[in-house]
Amino acid sequence: MRIPFTTFQVHLGRFVVPLAHLVPARAIVPILQGPARGIFWVAGSGLMNFWLGSYERDKVDAFHRALSSGAVVYDVGANVGIYTVLACRTVGSDGRVFAFEPVPTNLFYLNWHVRLNRFLNCEVVPKAVCSHDGTVSFECGEGPCLGKIAEDGLLQVPGVTIDSFVAEGHPAPQVMKVDVEGAEYEVLLGAQKSLATSKPVLFLATHGTEVHNRCCCLLNDLGYCLDFLTPDEIIARQSN
Repeated sequence: MRIPFTTFQVHLGRFVVPLAHLVPARAIVPILQGPARGIFWVAGSGLMNFWLGSYERDKVDAFHRALSSGAVVYDVGANVGIYTVLACRTVGSDGRVFAFEPVPTNLFYLNWHVRLNRFLNCEVVPKAVCSHDGTVSFECGEGPCLGKIAEDGLLQVPGVTIDSFVAEGHPAPQVMKVDVEGAEYEVLLGAQKSLATSKPVLFLATHGTEVHNRCCCLLNDLGYCLDFLTPDEIIARQSN
């Protein structure tokens, strides 16, 4: 938050956290700071940092700067929608946002946030993005942010590739955010045609050294230049 009449910024989290625990889980609150400030949010839908506006601030700021009016955005691993709602507001009524999320609880809140803010430019896709179409096994994890594709997962969910989704007639992405708890390389394998032809700006969170290295090699082969927000947070752009 900017202090009025100055250029100084102050993060509200440390001041608000002691009181935030008193907010009822189903309370509707505005996001307090950052690019998504003012967007309505269900307080108990996920991490407290979502509505405090302190979640992944550097990445959120960079993601916001990459968006423009009328853009097509894919949020792969949308969770409860913190990147989705920011994209919806920023791209405006001429833009499109596709939010991919397979976990039922997350889908409940993701849809709630889209409806709550009356975003008509968003399509929630209740599928896991991977390297092939068809049913995949999914493990929900110990928290709402930790779900992932896993061979021994108990939840069976529909899977889809980015390339097949585009081939069905959906507009190709211009910006993609991918955070899927270790299945990032599979997402890229199923998106190679779209990455090569549409050349979206890619925000990629990698999980594990092997996955990270394989993703970097594939993106380099596709002509992407890589910048690193952190060792495992990549912003990839086509070099031409």
